[in-house]
Amino acid sequence: MEKYNIPLYQRLYEDIKYKIRRNEYKKNTKLESIRSLAKKLDISTTTVEKAYSQLLIEGYVISIPRSGYIVLSIDLPERSKQKPLVEPIISPSYPNNKLTTDLFDIKNYKAIINKVINYDSDKLYTECDPRGEVELREEIRKYILSERNVKCDVNQIIIGSGIQNLLHILLNISKKKSVTYITPEFKKAMNVFRAYNYTLKPRKTLKEIARIKADYLYISPSNIYPTGEVIKVKGRNDIIKWSKQNDAYIIEDDYNYFLRYNSYTVPSIHSYNNGENVIYMGSFSKIFLPSIRLSFMVLPVSLYNIYKDNYSRFSQGVSKLEQLTLARFMKEGCFRRHTKKLYNLYKEKNEVITSYLIKQNKHKNFKIRGNDSNLHIILDFKTKYYRDTFIRNCDRYPLKYEIINGSNSVIFPYSGIETKDIPKLIKALFYNM
Repeated sequence: MEKYNIPLYQRLYEDIKYKIRRNEYKKNTKLESIRSLAKKLDISTTTVEKAYSQLLIEGYVISIPRSGYIVLSIDLPERSKQKPLVEPIISPSYPNNKLTTDLFDIKNYKAIINKVINYDSDKLYTECDPRGEVELREEIRKYILSERNVKCDVNQIIIGSGIQNLLHILLNISKKKSVTYITPEFKKAMNVFRAYNYTLKPRKTLKEIARIKADYLYISPSNIYPTGEVIKVKGRNDIIKWSKQNDAYIIEDDYNYFLRYNSYTVPSIHSYNNGENVIYMGSFSKIFLPSIRLSFMVLPVSLYNIYKDNYSRFSQGVSKLEQLTLARFMKEGCFRRHTKKLYNLYKEKNEVITSYLIKQNKHKNFKIRGNDSNLHIILDFKTKYYRDTFIRNCDRYPLKYEIINGSNSVIFPYSGIETKDIPKLIKALFYNM
């Protein structure tokens, strides 16, 4: 039925184009006049004229005054006889690595969206600010000041659709060559540095980093992945001193700073020296909705002065509706209530999964690490056999995991597991062990 909905002029255009491409209408052949063809096909001259105009625009014919439309020579590229195989990209979704529905009040968020549409609709008709909407940047400024003692001007804050997006902006405005970090690497960040041909200098400890020169140090000092280890005061002072001596910047990825279950949160490195050599980064993907990709970066004044002369080169990847909604969500106190609820539920989940792992470990086949923070645990298996058995059981469901290179250790996320399902799942994961 669809072909009958195609406009008549388009069907005529397609028919003539087909004949030209098959060489049925030879080069320099004159097409029938508009009036003659219209009369022959019993259609309007307007229809024929529109078909001829389309052929003229695309270069199949030329129009010569008093001569009409003349067919041009068309050299068609040879088509491959084999149709290329396009394999679909299957992006796996793992139930243990998501946000469970009890962790976010979607009805409340929907109500906030409606408020933005009802009261701020005029703003939705304007372009996005490349830096991010000022309403959201101001709420972020107040939040990181109260929670992390990050003191900055609202203009130093840049919003982006994820840490990778912000790193692209950073590496575009600063001409550097090398980056160091503590292994294991945060792959998504390091892949951006690789794309810009940076020299990567991985090191195992801060002591090793202190002995080398680099332009950037990428680190999560309040929650080092994957152990959740905190860099102590001496270490923090040492890397600040290192950054000044090397004219380098510390990229402080303050990921999941508040998920510390048995202690208070630790101050940010930015707060130690007022952010002079620190690029502070944060993300909402783990503590808000993962489907809303929204992160932010606080530039030190030295880099901000470069950015302000170049910001118009960049476009904003986060929709204005999402930005204004989150800004209102934060301003009305919903975000603080949400993170408090999130912390309590994750703390409970962490305690339950830890206790059932201890019960399951009667034969001491593994050790538990990294359960003082984060949304995952590290299991150090006694042998490769035990590790591989655990992995096979994960694949059976399927559940996400990550093997730590060169070891029998596995990182296992649990954020998407319902607390009530933990006992049964732990038994299943350690079956045959």
